[in-house]
Amino acid sequence: MQRKVPVVIVGGGPVGLSMAILLQRFSIDFVLLERNPTTTDHAKARGTWVRTMEIFRQWGIEEKMRQHGLPDGSDYFTFCESMSGREWGRTNPEPNHGFSPTWKVVQSQDTVESELLAHARRSEIGQVLFDQEFVSFEETAGGIAVTSRHTRTGESTTWQAQYLVAADGAASSVRRQADIEMRGPAALAMMANEFWEADLSHLPDASVCAGWRVYAKDSPYPITTVLNTNGRNRWLSLLPVGRESDERVGQRSDEEVVKLARTVSGIPNLDVKVVNRAIWRLSRQVAANFRQGRVLLVGDAAHRFPPNGGYGMNSGIQDAHNLGWKLAYVLRKLASPRLLDSYDAERRPIAESNADFSYQNAMRFNQCDEALRSGNLDRINFWIRDSDNHTHSMGQAIGFCYEDGAVIPDATGRHQLRARYYEPSDRPGVRFPHIWLDLARRSTTLDWFDKDFTLVAGPKADAWVAAAKKVSGSNGRTVEVRQLEHTHESAGLLLGQRGAVLVRPDGHVAFRMPWTPQDPAAELAAVLAKLLD
Repeated sequence: MQRKVPVVIVGGGPVGLSMAILLQRFSIDFVLLERNPTTTDHAKARGTWVRTMEIFRQWGIEEKMRQHGLPDGSDYFTFCESMSGREWGRTNPEPNHGFSPTWKVVQSQDTVESELLAHARRSEIGQVLFDQEFVSFEETAGGIAVTSRHTRTGESTTWQAQYLVAADGAASSVRRQADIEMRGPAALAMMANEFWEADLSHLPDASVCAGWRVYAKDSPYPITTVLNTNGRNRWLSLLPVGRESDERVGQRSDEEVVKLARTVSGIPNLDVKVVNRAIWRLSRQVAANFRQGRVLLVGDAAHRFPPNGGYGMNSGIQDAHNLGWKLAYVLRKLASPRLLDSYDAERRPIAESNADFSYQNAMRFNQCDEALRSGNLDRINFWIRDSDNHTHSMGQAIGFCYEDGAVIPDATGRHQLRARYYEPSDRPGVRFPHIWLDLARRSTTLDWFDKDFTLVAGPKADAWVAAAKKVSGSNGRTVEVRQLEHTHESAGLLLGQRGAVLVRPDGHVAFRMPWTPQDPAAELAAVLAKLLD
């Protein structure tokens, strides 16, 4: 069969589903192809961080996600001999300084996927097809032909599209066929995930601790992380099983998982039910490029991080958030196809930064492990205290900046990212700061940015407001206008009384001028032309 659709998405995980929702918001037709029969039943990634939660809030599903998560303040790790035994120490929850209208949630990936799928299916735009395996693609001058095969019937379909978005994970078939190189170590370690059920609700921290790092001298297992998925009875154990392959001897039986669960819990007769398991490679890799012609990589297809810090899924959803409006603008002929080049220019440096942050956290865990094995209490205490740098990452989460791409730098120098600390700013490339707009704290400046460019003007920048109204609609491009009542310098805004910033649909500042030029309409028109033409 032959079918025509503007965009083909390969992969129905959280990144592919987010890409689908973004296209729906812009009324862009698509098909999403997922080879599995349904969303994942494995806990996998287990944290939805602040920037991702801001996106979910915009989509109206923040509270649905929060219902699946642990309570606020659960983002800490305990270092112990067992979940019910001696505790060596614990990290501290990250403080919430009010830089966002929402807060992060410790929840497992299976719940994220189920809510995203339910939300995507509420729209009549696009198709989400399971049991559809990607086979191949062929790019032509006028588009790209993508072939898929039904996994049960074997029926083949060719999709005639304009763009192919690869969201098919770390072993991406699309990326391999596009011959895009992954750079960095592919196998730092081979890891085993064991997902099991057992009622541990009676443990003091069962409902609030994100995870336990378990080390006991007499244990037959290596140091193991136990992650909390629902605060009651579903737990995910992670442990190393080799360098480049599973080096364990013998069959991986349910009995072995039961023994592991009883050991790490410290309860010899614990009633355990094995849910499922997975083997995966701990990697630190980023693709050489995120775009090749009409093929665009997002999520794990573009980058693989150690899970330490929780930036894999979050980075992928933010990839989609960056790419979605650009695809929509190009397909609606509001921008030149060159706009898509900015996707690689913007997101690949962020992927490298998140990869480095995650890798450093993995190395920090190694130092913690060495300290535990040493038995030296001062050494143990130092590395446990230092591990707050693992979980406190507000700067990494919302403080990143697009230096190159669909932004116009203003010569104020390159942005300095501090992973642990966030400093609000309205400089080009950063996410526009959150400021509450009402005493009830229901509306925020972040609500201003969704589908169009928005000019945010200072309290006395009436000329900028008039300019935006004059320019809006030219070449079909709508420019929304918002005027501040105060300068909000304490919130990081430097646009001043008579200045303005132009903010993109994804909430990142594209242009800043903290004064009124002689002809603001001409200035704004020139800015839009530089960004989009």
